[in-house]
Amino acid sequence: MHRRSLLAGLSAAGAIAALPASAQFSLDSLVKGAVGVAGTYLAGEGDEIKLGQTYYPDYLKQSGGAVADRNAQEALRAFAAPLLAAAERKSLPWEITLVDSPQVNAWALPGGKLAINSALVRHAASPDELASVIAHEIGHADRGHGLSQIRNQALLTTIGGLGKEALAAWLGGGGALAGAALSALEGPLYTLVLTGYSRANEFEADAHILSLFERTGYDPAKADDFFRTLMRLHPEGSATTSLFSTHPGTSERIGRIEEAAARLARPSRGAQPPGWAALKQAFPNPAG
Repeated sequence: MHRRSLLAGLSAAGAIAALPASAQFSLDSLVKGAVGVAGTYLAGEGDEIKLGQTYYPDYLKQSGGAVADRNAQEALRAFAAPLLAAAERKSLPWEITLVDSPQVNAWALPGGKLAINSALVRHAASPDELASVIAHEIGHADRGHGLSQIRNQALLTTIGGLGKEALAAWLGGGGALAGAALSALEGPLYTLVLTGYSRANEFEADAHILSLFERTGYDPAKADDFFRTLMRLHPEGSATTSLFSTHPGTSERIGRIEEAAARLARPSRGAQPPGWAALKQAFPNPAG
């Protein structure tokens, strides 16, 4: 749908707002209508980048803050560099940060901003396990899952009136993401990135692990190893994080990854990622 048509739809929405209260749609309907008018409208990549750059510093603080050890941060960046270089969206300002948190989790914001918790590094028993998590989070950003969730109204239930009006204008193509819409999305989006995307989005990000493993020399047969670690740490249904949730269940995700991995060739030798030894020196496995 062309932008002119989108703006025309918004003009119609404005006319509706001028009607008597008894004839007006609710704000929920306004948002839904804007999404409908937008149809296949895709928010610009600039909006994704703005979301990531705006929220990333605060989300890092809320999640525990960046690990103070510069060597560990540099080691994670070095480890992740080949995977980020293999991402599909080369124009995103990719960035990854090691977060000081006892929760075994990781998350991704729109625009290529990633976070890996120190506890996750501690429990990763091999480079393949850490690589699979990073590849999964890259998948969310590569596929634009944050914006797709917003467009599908997955974040709108806790947003107040003014925020919904701002989002209706933005979702309908009424301009760049700014001010009120950014403020309205901050809390709901934080909850989303910490607790997980939709079932379809999580499956798609899991499949992305195998795509990046093929491009970077990791063994696809090990792509599900960290999910098995999660199963051991948190029996099914005992935790909800962006990596571990009941929709879809971890055992189902393992089965899907295994089935897809069985069709791929295994590398002659395993990947030798930089930074791994330094990361494990800083965060040794608790089992020794």
